[in-house]
Amino acid sequence: MKSERMLTGIIAVCGLFLLIYACNFEAPISYDPVGPKSFPILLMGLITASAIYLTVRPAMMFEPVELGWTKHLLGKLVLCALSLTLYAVFFELMGFIVATLLMTIAVGKLFNGKTIPIVMTGLVLSVCTYYLFDRVLDVPLPLGFFG
Repeated sequence: MKSERMLTGIIAVCGLFLLIYACNFEAPISYDPVGPKSFPILLMGLITASAIYLTVRPAMMFEPVELGWTKHLLGKLVLCALSLTLYAVFFELMGFIVATLLMTIAVGKLFNGKTIPIVMTGLVLSVCTYYLFDRVLDVPLPLGFFG
């Protein structure tokens, strides 16, 4: 079995479980006429349907892609997954701006970026995204050290 079929199969199974979870979601308050569970149901439905299609589609509909798995690439993928996990763990403690800045720097260095542009991009990304969520979309994010 090809690696892309295994990955899309895993995504389909996870998407199905999350779709079932989203259908049973009940929020204590409803500020939207449709309700808070419509977006997760729509999103998980589309992801699950797409993953199922990609898993069972006929082999003649795509050309095999050689991904070139090497130890170096797998090491970078593990470090990227580790940095995203640490981002999720320290998100509340450090706050959105600091956690996003550190995660951006870590992922930028994994892609062999230069330090100064990575730090500047991470700083602009974290501050602008915080402003967008907090002020424009009115979604409160943790401030961590700044709160």
